[in-house]
Amino acid sequence: MNLTLKLHHKQAQVFSDRSRFKLVIAGRRLGKSRLLLTSAIYAALSFNQAIDPASPPVCLIVMPTLKACRQIHWQPLLNLLEGQPFVENISRTDFRIKLKGNKPDILLRGADNNGDSLRGLKCYYVGVDEFQDFSLKAWEDVIYPTLADTPNSKALLIGTPKGKSHFLYKFHQQAKSSKDWSYFHFITEDNPFVPRRYLEQAKLSLPPRVYKQEFEASFEDFEGQFYTQFNNHHIVDNLPNFEFTYLGIDWGDINPALSVIGFTKDRKYYLIDAWENNSQTPVVIDDFINKAVYFCNKYNIWRGFADPSRPSSIIEFQKVGRKKGIKGLAKTIAGFNKVNEGIQIVDSLFYQDRFFVHSSLLNTINQIRSYHREVKDGIILDIEAANQQTHVLDCIRYTLATLEKRI
Repeated sequence: MNLTLKLHHKQAQVFSDRSRFKLVIAGRRLGKSRLLLTSAIYAALSFNQAIDPASPPVCLIVMPTLKACRQIHWQPLLNLLEGQPFVENISRTDFRIKLKGNKPDILLRGADNNGDSLRGLKCYYVGVDEFQDFSLKAWEDVIYPTLADTPNSKALLIGTPKGKSHFLYKFHQQAKSSKDWSYFHFITEDNPFVPRRYLEQAKLSLPPRVYKQEFEASFEDFEGQFYTQFNNHHIVDNLPNFEFTYLGIDWGDINPALSVIGFTKDRKYYLIDAWENNSQTPVVIDDFINKAVYFCNKYNIWRGFADPSRPSSIIEFQKVGRKKGIKGLAKTIAGFNKVNEGIQIVDSLFYQDRFFVHSSLLNTINQIRSYHREVKDGIILDIEAANQQTHVLDCIRYTLATLEKRI
């Protein structure tokens, strides 16, 4: 059986480069995952060295978490390799593909907890995906050392910019000037298979700075405020009719919060109501459930989107919803919780004039206006500043980011 791995011109440019270390900074949908898998498979099949059976090398594909690595890379890897005559065994529990002969295994892993689970590996090849979401410590203290004692070992790191204050900015500058590294920069348009209309739509729907970062792989300076596209015209007195209403849920013993968002036929969102505990008195779960029940009944909630950090609380909401016949509570699920990406989605909805806030919600309006990034030594970091009241904003983000990721 033949294995054909096709790459477009820019992917092939990286693949053909013979540097030991390669860094690719690229926009969305360049085909980064395809390049990574192709490079890993080729490295394993072309391996031609002695293997110490007590410490065999592997070809590692790694992402910030094992869950993400499995979701993105495992099935494509199976599609390419399952049934091939050179494959000896596939472990679906260890996410490992063993090749016949004197070849390294292909292994999927996550770099959770600064890469602790990767310690002890001996790598011939490492493909790092979404490098911007790794800790620098995971690369320097764990992943890089796995390559140290394997002759001809190599690594391909692929990422997307996250601002000039992020470690990747300095890292890419060092890679550009190092003789041990090859550096590549590609924009989304470099992929000949991305429809032009997709790029045109993205330009219309995203704030310019976000578009440059995500589609042109540009390292952008970010302003202090997160919601830069929020303006007075997003504050409304009158509410339209809604197709659906959704409940956003943020857990917390002291600071739980709820939000209610309506969705219209013309795909616009309205923040209708919100609640948060403004006292320092702990809120017991039964009282929090009762508040959620009240909102569900008052606004005919269709579904709830909750902070995913407490799965047992989500199950409790579901149980109460089924017991009381409240469909919105019964259909509560974990919300999307990549913070920066979720914030970008909400701000893009303001930019598109698709998200509005009722004028009665003065506290939430002030929170939206004041929500800002951390400043350290005069440099604006692309992370939340501490000691902000963000619990309702988190509820909003769980709801809108999850819905927009599904559309």
